[in-house]
Amino acid sequence: MLDRRDVGIATGIYLLAFSVYFLTYAGYPISDDERAMFASASSFQRIGAFTIHPLYHLDVKPGSANVGMFTTSGEMVPNYEPGQIAAIVPWLWLSDRLGTGRFQTAMLLNPMVIAGSAALLYLIVRSLPFPPGVAVLTTLFYAFGTAMWPYSQRLFREPLTGAWLLLAFGAPFLFRNHPDRGFFLMGLALGGAVATKQSALIALPGLLWLSFSALRSHSIQEMILRYLIALLGFGLVMIPAHIYYRMTLSSIPAFSRNVVEYAQSPELALSDPWHMVQRALALTISPGKGLLFYSPALVLAGIGMWGLLRAHRDLALGIFGFAALHTLGYSRQIIWWGGLNWGPRYMIPLLPVMMLAAAPGIAAILRWPPRRAKATLLFLALIALFPQLAGTLVDIRLFEGELDRALYQVLQDYHRAMEQVAWNPAYNPLLGQWKMLGQADPAPAWIRDHQLILAPIGIGVIGAILGLVIIERMRRHADPPLWTLWIIGGSALAMSLLAVVSLRQIPDDPRLDFHENARFLRPMIEDLNREARPGDVLLMTYPYFGDYFLNWLRAPIDWYGIFSAPSPLPEPRRALLDRLLARHSRIWLMRPWNRWHEQEPGLELYLLDHAYKVNERHYEDWMRLVLYLSPRGSWEPVKGSIRWENDVALIQAALQGGEIQAGEKLPVLQARPGDPLRLTLIWRGPLKALRATKVFVHIGDPDQPPRLQQDRLPRDGWLPNGQDDEEVEILDRYGFVLELPPGVYRVRIGLYDEAGGKRWPSESGEAIDLTMVEIR
Repeated sequence: MLDRRDVGIATGIYLLAFSVYFLTYAGYPISDDERAMFASASSFQRIGAFTIHPLYHLDVKPGSANVGMFTTSGEMVPNYEPGQIAAIVPWLWLSDRLGTGRFQTAMLLNPMVIAGSAALLYLIVRSLPFPPGVAVLTTLFYAFGTAMWPYSQRLFREPLTGAWLLLAFGAPFLFRNHPDRGFFLMGLALGGAVATKQSALIALPGLLWLSFSALRSHSIQEMILRYLIALLGFGLVMIPAHIYYRMTLSSIPAFSRNVVEYAQSPELALSDPWHMVQRALALTISPGKGLLFYSPALVLAGIGMWGLLRAHRDLALGIFGFAALHTLGYSRQIIWWGGLNWGPRYMIPLLPVMMLAAAPGIAAILRWPPRRAKATLLFLALIALFPQLAGTLVDIRLFEGELDRALYQVLQDYHRAMEQVAWNPAYNPLLGQWKMLGQADPAPAWIRDHQLILAPIGIGVIGAILGLVIIERMRRHADPPLWTLWIIGGSALAMSLLAVVSLRQIPDDPRLDFHENARFLRPMIEDLNREARPGDVLLMTYPYFGDYFLNWLRAPIDWYGIFSAPSPLPEPRRALLDRLLARHSRIWLMRPWNRWHEQEPGLELYLLDHAYKVNERHYEDWMRLVLYLSPRGSWEPVKGSIRWENDVALIQAALQGGEIQAGEKLPVLQARPGDPLRLTLIWRGPLKALRATKVFVHIGDPDQPPRLQQDRLPRDGWLPNGQDDEEVEILDRYGFVLELPPGVYRVRIGLYDEAGGKRWPSESGEAIDLTMVEIR
């Protein structure tokens, strides 16, 4: 039975593991899977919708098993279960409170999850029961001798899935004296695993076998009651998950989550027996992709398998049955290796459960003569550390990322390429990673340009030492007082908070800004965070900056990562902009290039012709942020034809939207502070005159400097090509946000020479009054 000492040791294990993981924290994504899950969590936390529009530029087809899918209404939604997404949300809230990078903060989720699963593994091993020393060693081999350590650097969902499954298999032993609680927790944990990754449902046969053996001596009524309790726990998780599916996936054409096919999309699954055998071997024992080579601590599970069978036969059969079915299922997938990652990513959920079998193996070794036992465990520990250090110290994109691309270019087949990685020693990532060490900055975030960032390193070292001290002290105290446990728990919580705060040391990590444009991007994002309103939308037309925007954009707005296109826009782009103009009252456009050298200005020109430009901000004359108002309401003409001396004529002036009433001399627009004003001017004149003429639109009192104004070329300078004397008609739109105190203001327009600044007179004067604006 567990006691206070076990709780203290488990907390010390969590603190030790989290601190070591924090020392090797990377803080940047390598996969669109990570970006999509984060983008969905960020979207939900900011605007209450599970969308991944920052990845809109990806080539995604309806019904595909890519990172996202398009709904029939055009939304891009994640192709993921909600478990990992929901787990990310609290970290975003914490990031906003502490002012740290959002993506960087969320990347602390898996260190916490894996450290927590290590503490849970200790408690379950103690409940089997094994001595504290065996349980501690089992946990340390799991935490630092398996691929869980490198996966603490990533935001993949497999570690959380594995933690839930460990709890599901261990719940009956944790609550041996309270079976109702154990069954409820088993169902809850299975629901958590399935809600994180639906393929975890393959653990159900093993869990049913384990639970049935525990109820074998009970009556039918008791069995039904316990299973109903487990079903209640399962439903508490799956009902919200079902609501999530209805919110995100219900309008996906030709798509369903297919458990029978054991894949998120049937098009990814194959059933050829020979290929399944090849992939199963590659997933388990191949030198380049096998789980055994990436997690050598599993050797202890092999040693302890027979011991677990003798002591806990039903648990052993449930675990190994789950492992066999899981491996068999993923051997059917074309992308069996899981994309760019460390080792066999899809096999990671097996590790926490499989390491339960390591406990009897360690216990058996400890019964050997002391010197032989210590030498054996030390040798296994060194072997187990070899792949983990390779995976944590070197960015895997440096070797395997480039290798995968090169092999694919040669073979034109990812499956054949990954077979080479799995079995050909020349392409072995475990060896290749070590060769790359020293050729670039290490993967941990605390080493930049060959210099150490001491504050977070110090926090990690202190946390690791404190964890070791707690483990050792708790082992010597049979019954520590309750206040000691509160102090230990507070230390673990403080370590997590200090880890988040220390992320301020790396605000502009170049892995999130590989162009090193933070000096432009940060002021732009700060302006958006300060001024963007709920309901706005941002078009970020250089998606390679996406990681930086995901990290720092906190504004409660939707935003799209989308490449621009030539003018006229292709139909998909026009459809997207029309949908955004109808849905959002304000659109922000981020343009990374000097406008006159932009080769694909299609988005900007479309918005000029279909929306109302409010302002344009420049960031060191290299990046621009433009705000537009979407068209709303009916048209109200406010001025007819007027001609200026430079042969430019105003054909029509009109306001769109708002409450417009007739006045004594001019129409009056009734508005409140912050309301929009949308003004359309239609010009006609020779191209030569239009190119040399600027338009001014002033709002204020005629005898005072204007409160609001815009001065720019007709159509913002984007005039058609043609001869100087060719007469053209130009649609020119202006938008204003009426941030004015209550009062009555006048809207005036006029023309002036761009070169000399001289105002051109018209038949009605230099400045033409269009309308009055009454701010109430």
